[in-house]
Amino acid sequence: MRKTIAAIAFAFMLSSTARATNGMRMIGFGPVQNSMGGVGVGATLDASSIASNPAGIADLGSRLDVGVGFFKPTVSYTATGTPLPPPFPPSLIASDGATIDSDRGGSPIPAVAYVRPLNEQLSAGLGVFAVSGMGVDYPTNLYLSKSLTSYMNARLAPGVAFKLNDMLSVGATVNVMMAQMEYDVAAATGQAKHSTATSWGAGATVGVEAKLSPMFSVGAAYETKSWFQDFSFNVPGGKDDLTFDQPQVATLGASVRPMEMLLLAADVQWINWADTMGKNLPKYAKNEGGSQAFDMSWKDQWVLKVGAQLTPMKGLDVRAGYDYGAMPLDRSRAFENLVFPAVAEHHFTLGAGYAVADKLTVQVTGMYSPEAKISGSNDGQAIAAYSTTMSQFQIDVGGSYRF
Repeated sequence: MRKTIAAIAFAFMLSSTARATNGMRMIGFGPVQNSMGGVGVGATLDASSIASNPAGIADLGSRLDVGVGFFKPTVSYTATGTPLPPPFPPSLIASDGATIDSDRGGSPIPAVAYVRPLNEQLSAGLGVFAVSGMGVDYPTNLYLSKSLTSYMNARLAPGVAFKLNDMLSVGATVNVMMAQMEYDVAAATGQAKHSTATSWGAGATVGVEAKLSPMFSVGAAYETKSWFQDFSFNVPGGKDDLTFDQPQVATLGASVRPMEMLLLAADVQWINWADTMGKNLPKYAKNEGGSQAFDMSWKDQWVLKVGAQLTPMKGLDVRAGYDYGAMPLDRSRAFENLVFPAVAEHHFTLGAGYAVADKLTVQVTGMYSPEAKISGSNDGQAIAAYSTTMSQFQIDVGGSYRF
């Protein structure tokens, strides 16, 4: 059963082009976490905890959580150009400051997780998740040609949790990942189109959860850097091999239940973007096509997640949340911020779960990120002035089944 679930979900994710919100990462895993602003380290909400804090699955019993979201960003940019250096003639420059909208549509975002106890102390589980992604599809750009970028990352996470005593649990997962990437920015950079390349990666997540009292719990999780094979692109002249890993992430969380019907939770998260998307990164390990080097110059990101769950009546949970992460971009990297526009910062979420049967609960969630904007310039990239804007919404539906 678990192998079938994983295969279906993995195939589903490969057909999507997920675009994330905290930098390149989704704010949470599945409709329940998303409804509470992405919290999932200090509060164990459902089986998707195997991705956020695997220690939490020690007290869940046997359950299956399935969700699918529809994620839709609205992205546009406005820019004016400066004379391009050779070999680009000035006639290529579109300097009228027109606003260009990305044609990329919405994406399905699945999340599947199954956990079960093996004995009184040991629990195990398996999750499959869309973790991160980004991209645009502009029909034209500052240089009067198409600009396409796409990155997506899916994760298979088998894990275990061990209950040391009634108060303390620890857990770990092995993260097996697959990512796909393509980009076509030939007129802007003088390089060939890089058609879709696939890379496999690996990492791990470890976590701890402490129930300090019936009312109060704390948790911590650490996700290692995810090491990927180089993305290998066939280009005129040979191969371009791009080294593009995903960052380490550390999170602290806490939850409190001041009354039986109310749960409050918060997570603080650090994402080490500078190590994988920083100065002169990602980097070509082989550059036979003479492609222009990347320089994303992202900085590390701090994220705050808060959420509340109210149970006004038996079988009904109503949730709300908020996620904030300051954009990690460097304003001076003008062209990079047009084609990799990770500008979203504020995310507001609402959701509910309703028990339609003794063991089955349906879940629904909505997320909205209001328009965010970054502006700047870079004469060296032939961009005298630019601004990139993005807003996002996501709808999740799913179900939770307790065995």
